[in-house]
Amino acid sequence: MSWAAQRRTMIVLSILGLFMVFVALPYWYLHREIPTCFDKKQNGVETGVDCGGACLLVCKENVRDLNILWAKVFAVRPGVYDVVAYVENPNFSIAAPRVPYTAKLKDANGQVVAVVTGEAWAAPNERFAIFEGNVETGDRIPQTVLFEIPSDGVAWYKMQKQADVLSVSDKSLVSPDKSPKLSATLRSKSTETLRGIQATVVVYDKQGNPIGASETKVEKVEQGGSAKLYFTWTKPFLYDAASESCETPVDVVLVLDRSGSMSSDGNNPPEPLTAAKNAAAAFTDRMTPSDQVAFLSFATEASNPIDHTLTDQFSRVKAAIKSTFIHTDGTQYTNIGDAFYRAEEELAAFRHNPDAKPAVVLLTDGDPTYPKDPKNPKAPEEYARKRAEELKDSGASIYTIGLGSEVKAELLVDLSTSPEYYYPAASGRELGDIYQQIATLICKKGPSVIEIIPRVNTINDVLGTH
Repeated sequence: MSWAAQRRTMIVLSILGLFMVFVALPYWYLHREIPTCFDKKQNGVETGVDCGGACLLVCKENVRDLNILWAKVFAVRPGVYDVVAYVENPNFSIAAPRVPYTAKLKDANGQVVAVVTGEAWAAPNERFAIFEGNVETGDRIPQTVLFEIPSDGVAWYKMQKQADVLSVSDKSLVSPDKSPKLSATLRSKSTETLRGIQATVVVYDKQGNPIGASETKVEKVEQGGSAKLYFTWTKPFLYDAASESCETPVDVVLVLDRSGSMSSDGNNPPEPLTAAKNAAAAFTDRMTPSDQVAFLSFATEASNPIDHTLTDQFSRVKAAIKSTFIHTDGTQYTNIGDAFYRAEEELAAFRHNPDAKPAVVLLTDGDPTYPKDPKNPKAPEEYARKRAEELKDSGASIYTIGLGSEVKAELLVDLSTSPEYYYPAASGRELGDIYQQIATLICKKGPSVIEIIPRVNTINDVLGTH
């Protein structure tokens, strides 16, 4: 090739090079199609269409389906039922912001009597309950429920498992054989205010069978704060009480009236005080080694310090009970409010076992007559009510015994945790049986496990809206 031809070739190549650099490449760059996780194509480092690789969306072949561990129908009242499904997400580091579901309630013949649809969410590697309340079935009675979660209706996203920020404590179940009521305390460990908290409870018998469920919602809990949870049922739990055991140990404060009227049936020995002391002392024989008992007597004021603090040395409590006497330094009034106040103090002391169920058993033969207020004759009663409510709010159960005909039964019923926690006694001869009944009730054989599942949906906060 001649020098002229070479020169022409170099010029053409230079022109083409400049065209590529200044025209073709900029045009390609400006008009190129950048791979994204939303372009409905498998491109870039994706392992599927818009999933895998750098995408948050996880490809379906890499996801395990949700497991429905059990689903059950619970009767609320005729024609109305609650439906609960217990679900497991077996996937680590994978979450589903939206989990659609369908519940088909079926009668004994397998006929569908009601259909419920809804939407839940699934955090990574968690077990949770889906609750649908007050499902109406008319005059048809459902026996089973078919709970379905379509696998193709759930989108899964990468998400690290979050630390638990909600915990539940102070669970207290009363009247499981009548109209069950459950209270508990929800606590937050979050550094932020949590909103839209959902708490579902499932109650199991000793064999692990669910026998009750309910749900409540908490609007918000402040940073590091707490809230009370309340659950109620209209029907008793169905379980074999004979096969169950005491759910928790108990810490009991025995409270005994030693006002002047406690010798109205005799002075030597003072009656009914002596009969009351004997019955209270026998109460301690019904306790187990994991329980604790304290003793507190009261008249114008409650003993301060109390007669005996919480202990599992029941012989010492018996000795304190036996040594109780009616004081002779002036008129001895009846200050029930102060007795409740001192009992609450003892149950809040370091001696209290945090795993034990707190309870107070109060015996009196009269109405509250102290503290006095010349302007308000109802002051003693109002003070007793105030202290009783504070004691109940602390989580303690209150049992009351009204001895004789001078007590105001309506008041003692109100002071008790519920009406069935009040026991009338016509005379001291009945006290032994009553204390035994209360000892049995305090350690009532009931449902073995109470599981409260608090949840707050933070998936979209972590992933962004999908």
